[in-house]
Amino acid sequence: MQAEQIAQALGNAKKVNGQWMASCPVSSHGQGNGDRNPSLCVSETDEGKPLFKCFSGCSQESVFQAVKDYGLLPDLPNPTDFLTQLKPIQKQDPVLEQEWHYTDEDGVVQHIKQRYKTFDAKGKTYKQFRVDENGRRHASMTGANIVPYNLPEVDFARKTGRTVFLCEGEKAADALKTIGVVATCTHNGASNFPEDVVKHLVGLTIAIVPDNDTVGWEYARKAVAALKAVTKSIRVVDLQLDEVKEDAYEFVYKYGGDKDRLVDLTKATQAIASELDVTTPARLIGVAETQEMQDLELPEVPLQREGFKLEAWDDIEDEPVEWLINGVIPQKSFVALYAPPASFKSFIALDIAECIATGRAFLGNEITKRGAVLYIAGEGHGGIGSRIKALKTHHETPVGAPVYFLRRQVNLRSSKTDLQSLVDAIDDLKAINDINFELIIIDTLARAFGGGNENASEDMGAFITAAGAIQGRYECGLLVVHHAGKDATKGLRGHSSLLGAVDTELEIIRIEGAQPPKGILHISKQKDGEDGQRIGFKMVEVTTGSTGIIDFEGTSSLAVEHDDEMDTERKSAKPPEKKGKGTNQKLALNSLHEAIAKFGEMQTINGMRNKCIKIEQWRSEFKARIGSDVSPEALKKAWQRVKLDLVEMEKVTIYDDMCWAVFEDKEDAKQVNSVVALVKK
Repeated sequence: MQAEQIAQALGNAKKVNGQWMASCPVSSHGQGNGDRNPSLCVSETDEGKPLFKCFSGCSQESVFQAVKDYGLLPDLPNPTDFLTQLKPIQKQDPVLEQEWHYTDEDGVVQHIKQRYKTFDAKGKTYKQFRVDENGRRHASMTGANIVPYNLPEVDFARKTGRTVFLCEGEKAADALKTIGVVATCTHNGASNFPEDVVKHLVGLTIAIVPDNDTVGWEYARKAVAALKAVTKSIRVVDLQLDEVKEDAYEFVYKYGGDKDRLVDLTKATQAIASELDVTTPARLIGVAETQEMQDLELPEVPLQREGFKLEAWDDIEDEPVEWLINGVIPQKSFVALYAPPASFKSFIALDIAECIATGRAFLGNEITKRGAVLYIAGEGHGGIGSRIKALKTHHETPVGAPVYFLRRQVNLRSSKTDLQSLVDAIDDLKAINDINFELIIIDTLARAFGGGNENASEDMGAFITAAGAIQGRYECGLLVVHHAGKDATKGLRGHSSLLGAVDTELEIIRIEGAQPPKGILHISKQKDGEDGQRIGFKMVEVTTGSTGIIDFEGTSSLAVEHDDEMDTERKSAKPPEKKGKGTNQKLALNSLHEAIAKFGEMQTINGMRNKCIKIEQWRSEFKARIGSDVSPEALKKAWQRVKLDLVEMEKVTIYDDMCWAVFEDKEDAKQVNSVVALVKK
């Protein structure tokens, strides 16, 4: 039986670089759930004998036997003899297929993009290089003069009034050039439309020719949004191709499309004024269907076969915490940033992204590991441009800071298609720009939850699993922006498994009525560091207006700024000493802190916000510590005495049936423990 027939029979068959890929039939593959993605390579020798290679690590014997059990090898009755003839498919290094030079108006190369053929299911990868003034290549695009492809031809089209056709990639643009039209693209492919390119396309008549898939039409929307204010006219031309993922290359070389056909399609397309006018063809809608979370799996990453290392506990030393933002976000941690509505969550998240990308201190806290950041903006698309512009203007963000955006909802709870598409986009971006991400931000959890029930353990668990898989694949931190519950004092909205899963919980507390708007970033949970810290910030208005090229929505927005006065107050405060004047006072203070650790919840009481417990919870802990040999009468007297003493010593505050520990300060110990009082000073 031929390789193609075997692959088709196994399912999910597709041809990649001359070899057939199909689902691996080994039942234990995919943790016992079978193969959900085509990872089995099926080829054949010159004599027509089949060869198999599972890229997920299944043995030749198990693959052969499974294929045999499917009845796909009737002519090979003795698998043992056949196995001795099988040769493993050797791993091959990527092969350079093509190189594209991006030049300025004078033809001087500014940056280079390379396409490589790979011998895996994906089949391709990319690399990019910045070219300096001496012609040397650098494996980073930071500082590159970003230009569109074929810029000299684009510049000539402006002078002569010709239409410029905007493609998704270089291969498609080259194909259109062969039929006599001016074609261009950007170095980022479909991932985003770079702002630096816009100034080179001012005053042009643009015709966008999307790839024949939903990603291509989404790219068209991004391009229209970026160019609508600067072009003479703009159209999005449907090439009316038959197969999904085909593009202008197939239009020319498969369907024989020529200049006259392209011009006719363009003339028949109405010019548009907004990205809202871009409509994905009906034939492409619903092509990719979502699947439940039980079917979800990321592209497999080869495991390091290092075995298990068993150690004696006397040999294990404490390892210092490695921070992304010193004292705030550890490296490779799972972080939740939450607050009620209108509490500047997205502004803080954007500020975190910019700080990590540039190295600027975040609210006075040092960035100890700079790197690229991916921001998945599931909501607030209309105003995000003005927010980014305000942030970059206020903090003088350098050009080329590695922050990347995905502006759409992504269902990470129950859609295999969305998760796979996200992974593919990240992989392409990493390959093209030669970057590694230090942080991925999901804004918000609700927009990435696919309509699930946040209070259900199964749904929240599915989201946590997907988030953890992404985090593990890219070995980076992951921050999810989330909402507080109806009762903000009870923390994160939804099932408690989310709080249990996160390493760091950051709560934003907006100070009502403060002008300018102010707030506190409260580190309410820090698994590997000090929690309870409170960092002050204020929101400053930044006028953005128009750049002359792109009109961001609105003329002003807000940017986050560290509030030095609040931070000074915060640093002058110190935790209460866990000792009093006498033995019972020390015992009572220790009991208080133990009870707070066990039962404490953040609450706002009498205008003050603290981690509080019931007085009875404190008393029970004190009773357990003082010993069973103390009589009830002696216990009652000791309790009443130490409770009053510690209140008078301003180490404890009691309000009705609640109590909390007090932070010491030279001016007023009782008020400093309240973040509201701290801000209003």
